Amino acid sequence: MICPSCDNEVADDAAVCPNCDAVLDASLFDAGPPDEDAPPPPPKKKPMAAKPAAGPAKKVGPTGKPLVKKKPAGVKPVAKKAPPPDEDYEPPKSNKNDWRSQISEEDWKANEGKAPEKFVVDRTLDANDAMTATKLYIWELGLADKLALFGSAVMLLATFFPWKETVSQGDVLGVFSSGILVTVLCAISVAGILIRTRKTMPTLNPIIPWMAQLGAVGVAGVWCLVYMKLSWDSTLAQSPIGNYMMWVSKPSFGLIFALLAGIVSIVGTIFGLKDLGK
Repeated sequence: MICPSCDNEVADDAAVCPNCDAVLDASLFDAGPPDEDAPPPPPKKKPMAAKPAAGPAKKVGPTGKPLVKKKPAGVKPVAKKAPPPDEDYEPPKSNKNDWRSQISEEDWKANEGKAPEKFVVDRTLDANDAMTATKLYIWELGLADKLALFGSAVMLLATFFPWKETVSQGDVLGVFSSGILVTVLCAISVAGILIRTRKTMPTLNPIIPWMAQLGAVGVAGVWCLVYMKLSWDSTLAQSPIGNYMMWVSKPSFGLIFALLAGIVSIVGTIFGLKDLGK
């Protein structure tokens, strides 16, 4: 008989095709044992080979060759539409650490063959970043350095307030008088604190900016006392406004603030000596 699977001729009593292992006897799927008294199955007839289906007759030309239908000129072939994208499809995740996955093909081709651009440092100062850095810097300072920095800064600002009150000139600011010496000395003291604590000069011995800080704030404090002595004149004179008598000259509140701030800065500078090596 002919195997219906591979169309090869096999024995009539074959249960399995030796060529393609196709099962020819359906009784093999029966789980029960074969009956010995049952008569043998009748022989199977060979199946007739199926004839190929006749297709439409091809037209033949005068030369005996089949005619080929030509496409009309000017008609473009219709492009097949791409199947709709699968919504469940997920593209493979690229490795973010790989720099090649962060550059598109267009950027790669556009920059191909070009020299790398020169790196330029952005020196734009952000106010928020500067404020955050300043707060962090002050927070990390020791107590002695905080006192010294606070005292020197307040002493510097106090020079922009009235230092003495006179009959002829009225209120006199410290920065517009001999008190400008205190302004310069306090600026030197603040600079010494910043250089020492921020370590802007690593090769510089920290004792040098500390001595400059102590000398500047010490001289500034002494000059405040001298200025207070010079501005004190208790001689009575007619007030330019109103009908009353007043002192010719006397210290004002700005000088008192500067003197108190100088004392705080001197104390912080002296106690900061133990933190020089840190």
